[in-house]
Amino acid sequence: MTGIAIARDLGTPLHHQIYLVLADGIATGRYGAGELLPTEEQLTRLFNVSRITVRRAMASLQSAGLIERGAGRRTTVKPLGRPLRMPMASVISNIAAYGAETVAQVVEFGYGPAPALLRERLWDATDKPVQRAVRIRSQAGVPVMHLTSYVPETLGSSFTEAELDRIPMFQLLARAGANISAGEQIVSATLAEPVVARRLDVKVGAALIDLRSMMLDQHGRAVEYVEMLAVPERLTLRFELGADQLVPGSKQTKSRRRSS
Repeated sequence: MTGIAIARDLGTPLHHQIYLVLADGIATGRYGAGELLPTEEQLTRLFNVSRITVRRAMASLQSAGLIERGAGRRTTVKPLGRPLRMPMASVISNIAAYGAETVAQVVEFGYGPAPALLRERLWDATDKPVQRAVRIRSQAGVPVMHLTSYVPETLGSSFTEAELDRIPMFQLLARAGANISAGEQIVSATLAEPVVARRLDVKVGAALIDLRSMMLDQHGRAVEYVEMLAVPERLTLRFELGADQLVPGSKQTKSRRRSS
């Protein structure tokens, strides 16, 4: 394992930075549910910190319900929450709205093995590379969201990094023959780890909206997985909910969420 640099001059405790990096690894599938985390000794070398610093980070992960630890056995990752089902019209309308109102900048673009979380779920990703792209969407020069997308190489190879800078992903996938028609989402909250904090211009450990989407095309293939991290006060989401998703007896037909 190669070392991971953490900033000793951020004013944020080292154990908290390690917690954020590991929590992000769990959320993004680098460490899948049921998988073993590196040992304390390995993490000590990886982050170039003391054993007590690593132990404090692991204690925070356990308190957050992200890992399971027990005497005589290694630390394992706990499963994430269940997806929230909603009509794709709501998802696409949000994407289209923010595509029109914000400007995208690609900050990472390349191909490699799919994360453990996606190898069996994303179409054609079991033993083939996937395209991974990271974009920052800004409004009036202010960063709003940090987007990390994974698509099968077969589809990703149909467009360039420059095109992704100016054309929304769902349009590029449609051009490649994969029209988004269904999907699932998990909505939660997380804390900004150092890299994301710098890109979104927030403090390390700041609260962020965490929205993860698996998109299916007209053939039922999972063709895109997106991880969106957004600054709450800079983002508004609107979702249309079906009757089966409402509280029994409720006549409400729409749900609007304004982050604050």
